Amino acid sequence: MEVLLKPRNPAMPSTWRFIRTWLLVTGGDSCYRVWKAFSKSLVEEHGQRPPTYQSFSRYWWNLKQLGLIEPLGRPRKSKGGKPLQLYRVVPRREPEKMWPTNPQFEMYGEKVRLGKRRYKRRVLKIPPPPPGRPRRESII
Repeated sequence: MEVLLKPRNPAMPSTWRFIRTWLLVTGGDSCYRVWKAFSKSLVEEHGQRPPTYQSFSRYWWNLKQLGLIEPLGRPRKSKGGKPLQLYRVVPRREPEKMWPTNPQFEMYGEKVRLGKRRYKRRVLKIPPPPPGRPRRESII
């Protein structure tokens, strides 16, 4: 069965809300399993392209750094041989209002929201480099 991808839907669930709900319902799970469930949900229910595992794990790391999720016990062995670490929502951090909509912005501020190039141009007032390749001085 082929799934056609649609343009981004504003009613699509946000990543942080899905992670929070999933961890509260399951009681604790690994980053990989949550990513698989989130990807499946995006494709099947919303027809959206799922994020890569690398971008999802970075988001996961941001939530961990903000103290919203924490490791649950010690890592255990999985079938692949790599230790499987389970995480849960930190107690007393369950209410939705305590979770930021953009954890990366919470950690790094305006610089992240704009992106590296726009931050340099707008905030630091550094002009963009001239277009094209720089010319070499001709040797006579």
